[in-house]
Amino acid sequence: MNLPLDEYTKLLGAEVHEVKPGYAVVKAKAPNSACNFNGVVHGGYIFSLADIAFAYASNAGGRMALALDMYISYRKALKPGKLVEAVAREVQRSGRTALYTIEVSSEGELIAYVTATVYLLDKEPGAPCI
Repeated sequence: MNLPLDEYTKLLGAEVHEVKPGYAVVKAKAPNSACNFNGVVHGGYIFSLADIAFAYASNAGGRMALALDMYISYRKALKPGKLVEAVAREVQRSGRTALYTIEVSSEGELIAYVTATVYLLDKEPGAPCI
């Protein structure tokens, strides 16, 4: 399924590099504007990249998927200007829910690890923002 690039993904400067059912890769260069007062990239930026990868992976199968939960563990600080990659993988699917892991890394080092659950609806993904 060909999912469009949403406005939030564009706002963050993220690029969706690969999408297939249950799998997605999102990359971005962490901008200086995402830097917090401690001189590292804000956790919200890192979480957003993970969420984008999760959204594309979980919706790529052709059923609308909505997040039920996401749990993040930050493992290492990220400096602005670094290339960051979020890879989402489906781990298990049962009925109307599916479990995902999302690894966020930079230069081969794990930055954050996310587990997430999605709820699957019986309709195609895509709806206008109102």
